Amino acid sequence: MSEAEKGPPEPSSKFHLIINRKPYTWPHPSITGSQIKELSGSPADFVVNQIVDGPGEDPEIADGQSVPLTPHGTEKFVTRKPKTTPGT
Repeated sequence: MSEAEKGPPEPSSKFHLIINRKPYTWPHPSITGSQIKELSGSPADFVVNQIVDGPGEDPEIADGQSVPLTPHGTEKFVTRKPKTTPGT
C-alpha cells in the first residue's frame, strides 16, 4: 500500500486529559464540553466542569465551548448531573 492509499498521517501530538478521575488521550489541541461527555460516556444532559487549582468554583464548560489542551500538561474535568431547584 502506498503512502497516498494510507490516508492522512496520524497527528504527532496526543493531548492528555482526565475526566472523572480516568485518563484519556485526545488527538486535537482543544475539546468541547459535548466531546468531553461523549469521550467519558456521560449522559448528554450532564454538566462539565474543568478542575482548576486554587480557591473558587471550577468553571462550567458549555457543550459548544472549546477548551484548549496543552501538550505538556493534563487538563482535568468532571461531569455531573445538573443541579436542580426543588419545586421547579
